[in-house]
Amino acid sequence: MKLRRNFAILAITFVLLAGFHSVAQQPAASLQGVVEEAGSANPVSKATVTLNRAGATSAEVTRTDSDGRFYLPNIAPGQYRIVVSHAGHVKAQYGQLHPGSEGTILVLTAGQRVDNIRIEMTRGGVISGHITDNGRPAGLSDAVVFRAVYTEGQLSFDPVLANRSDDTGEYHLFWLPPGRYYLAAVIWETASAVGWITNAEGTDNSFFTQRQTSRSVFMRTTAGGVSETSAHIPVFYPGSPDPQLATVIDVQPGAELRGMDIEAGPLPTRHVKGTVVGVPASIPGQPPVRVNVNMRSLMGTFTTNAAQSPNANTEPNGTFEITKVVPGRYVLNASAGNLSGRTVVEIRDRDLTNISVSLLPGFTVSGRVIVERTGATGPEPAIANLRVGLRTDPLIPGSTNYSGIVQSDGSFTIPATAPNAAAPTAGPIPGDYRVLVNPILTPPTPAGSSVPALPPQLQSLYVKSIRMGDVDLLNENLHLTAQPSAPILIVIGTNPGSVRGKAVPGSTAVLIHDNALRYRVNEKTSIADATGNFVFENVPPGNYKAFAWEIVERGAWGDPSFMRSQEERGVPVHIDEGKSAIIDSKLN
Repeated sequence: MKLRRNFAILAITFVLLAGFHSVAQQPAASLQGVVEEAGSANPVSKATVTLNRAGATSAEVTRTDSDGRFYLPNIAPGQYRIVVSHAGHVKAQYGQLHPGSEGTILVLTAGQRVDNIRIEMTRGGVISGHITDNGRPAGLSDAVVFRAVYTEGQLSFDPVLANRSDDTGEYHLFWLPPGRYYLAAVIWETASAVGWITNAEGTDNSFFTQRQTSRSVFMRTTAGGVSETSAHIPVFYPGSPDPQLATVIDVQPGAELRGMDIEAGPLPTRHVKGTVVGVPASIPGQPPVRVNVNMRSLMGTFTTNAAQSPNANTEPNGTFEITKVVPGRYVLNASAGNLSGRTVVEIRDRDLTNISVSLLPGFTVSGRVIVERTGATGPEPAIANLRVGLRTDPLIPGSTNYSGIVQSDGSFTIPATAPNAAAPTAGPIPGDYRVLVNPILTPPTPAGSSVPALPPQLQSLYVKSIRMGDVDLLNENLHLTAQPSAPILIVIGTNPGSVRGKAVPGSTAVLIHDNALRYRVNEKTSIADATGNFVFENVPPGNYKAFAWEIVERGAWGDPSFMRSQEERGVPVHIDEGKSAIIDSKLN
């Protein structure tokens, strides 16, 4: 009996091991294909082909031969993306509709052999020319190309590629992906000043990277020098410091745009004078309190004098003077300890005097968050993941953001004071603010970045309303002039809707707010599948317009000028709580 039992156990073990062995020894898949230049049958040799498996940290890599062909054997079954890179061409993905778009996921099964992969690569473009300073060559200057980026409807710039000019002032920018760009030149006060470095894919996070050199010949002024009343500032092609007057350059695949010359000589600067009111009294025996005053451009740092940052310290009586300020719109900030103040100034063709800035400790803003959930009686667990914030409106680059953690009872206070803090945290000063509820109501994600995924417990939550008394703070800003007497009430909805529709397969479908939230939040996006179907899940109730484009730059729907030209093709959509809306007409 015992012998039979042992034999049975051995038999079962053998069967299980045989099963495991058969799983482990699944036949490998393989794939082969060819890489060619778009618009021709010319092979791209020595291109790097990378096979990225979903969820894996490593990848299969090979290179194309002289005929542009590649072969990847012994591939484990799974989902993959194929990415190809090659000097002089734009990085490409298998199945992408146009350069820069996302490719198709390739599903490989056990033993499958795929031998018809074809990937097209687009040749990069060239921009070259000369940079001059009052007609003289400006060596070691920077030429930079940017993409236009709209943040909440405001124009800013995303650097794509940069290079320095030689001793004759000539610059050469190459391997540019096709697209629409702005071109600017920067002449530095000294040749060793901060230079811009980025790459043709626009993914270099160290854009403001300092180039160091100890050669004294490079430490001199690169051009003719600058007076006390002028400064070198970025100049956009064909020759204006104002990006609104710049020419947009359309770079086609393989285009060679020569002779793009830029005169970037020094431009007149102005003085800004004023007084800071409310400077703290000096402590006996200590030096007088001096308040730091600085200016930040409302158009972003690149459009100001990139070689200097306008700032100064006050005199003992609170007066200040900032020199060499480039014309433009600024926010002037003053700060001392937990006191701060600001005012918006505009510099044109004359000096500014009698500017007054008051230092204040800031206000305290409080309120409560309520989560609407059917049948809920106890504490709401999702509240612990929320944070209420205030941010300047319109956005002021470099400004302070204020926030408060939502407590278990739904209450919050802004600013949140750290426990055992020696001094209270500075609160929001007079001005206009947006009320945000992180992470479910946030400003749009910068172009080129992925929208952060919400935790599962928050994916069906949305901000239904924000009010302070009779003021609608979801669609309007919070105007602070004094300590608010009313709390902010935030209602969180938990019953979103959805939208389904059809478009050309592979198109980018976007659901855009048709109210005051347009340009101010991340819009819902979806890629139409092989049958043209797309879906938007967890959509807050409200009015929208649906759009679809076969080819569109990522985030282009955040550009008001682009949307004005596209408005007629949008399909109105109304979403009710918990309902699914169907778009009857095919988009595109």
